[in-house]
Amino acid sequence: MRFGFIFPLSQLHWWVGAGVVAAGLIAFALHALEARRRRRLHAFVEAQLAPRLLPGYRDAVRRPLFWLTVVGFAAVGLTFAQPHWGASWQEVRQLSHDVVVCLDTSESMRAANPLPTRLDRAKQKINSLLDKLPVDRFALVAFSGASALQCPLTHDQGYFKMVLDATDTNAVSRKGTDIAAALRECANLFKEETEANGYIDKDSRAILLISDGEQVSGDAVAEAEKVSEYARIYVIGVGDPRGTEVMMPDWMGRYVRVMDGNKPHLSKLDEQTLQRIANAGNGGYILSSPDNSDINEIFAEIQSLAARKTSSDIRLQLVNRYQWPLALAIACFAGEGLWIGLMPLLRSWRLRRLGEAVGVEEPGNG
Repeated sequence: MRFGFIFPLSQLHWWVGAGVVAAGLIAFALHALEARRRRRLHAFVEAQLAPRLLPGYRDAVRRPLFWLTVVGFAAVGLTFAQPHWGASWQEVRQLSHDVVVCLDTSESMRAANPLPTRLDRAKQKINSLLDKLPVDRFALVAFSGASALQCPLTHDQGYFKMVLDATDTNAVSRKGTDIAAALRECANLFKEETEANGYIDKDSRAILLISDGEQVSGDAVAEAEKVSEYARIYVIGVGDPRGTEVMMPDWMGRYVRVMDGNKPHLSKLDEQTLQRIANAGNGGYILSSPDNSDINEIFAEIQSLAARKTSSDIRLQLVNRYQWPLALAIACFAGEGLWIGLMPLLRSWRLRRLGEAVGVEEPGNG
């Protein structure tokens, strides 16, 4: 028969070991408390004289309390482990969020800071987020001087990653950087979703803008305020605020510096603009980091959004039988209270038995 718990079966030996240790500690604590009670009693009455001086007194009467407590706590632990056995057909619901990734593909994303390039680092961050959100729907919007929907909202992460991998600075032919156009593309996508579904579900939607913030045209902050009616906007800034030289291929395929007059053009990360966009979009801004701390923060923000039901299926699932150990725990603790209540009655019954025994022996002795 198949069975399982709330944790993977591969971890069963660790949980069993922890349970044994916990049960041992509880048993030790109960034993210590009982020993303390006996010491306090024997401080007034000698142990051998207690049954004779305290009619009805017996240590054995208290032993069921020990076992009821130990078994009760063991059943509580088993309840939290949630044992599963037996199979039944159950509805399995899939809850997810909608995330539209706005990827800056302007020429400034060729800058090699951070290495290897800003665009390559942005793709690495997106792939890391995909791995953390395997059931969410993702869409990809590429933008430079204009914007283009590269991948519609989809659960197919394999297809999304293939499109992402093929996206480069040639994805949009118009040169420049127009973040406002990318946000309008997101708004149009969410409008279509709203019309198709018949309701606005902005609490489960997010826009992830990854850019160096070098805005050439458009008012991205004003557009972010409009888009905030459909989704929250989270921004990852990629680049160096101090500026980095941009290299572009010439007609022979060789990379040469982009000149600004007689000086090399420096592409700077505009954090101030990106922060204003994030604030207008009721989201947040974070600077790209060498590790995945930035993606972890974005992941936490998206997870805090309300999830919506995207699909459901009927599957044969193991049935959660936590009620059985829970009932045992309740019975043990209720039995403990009942036994405490019965102890005076048992003591009275034993006294009557002792009195009857003494009354029978006295005539013969006379």
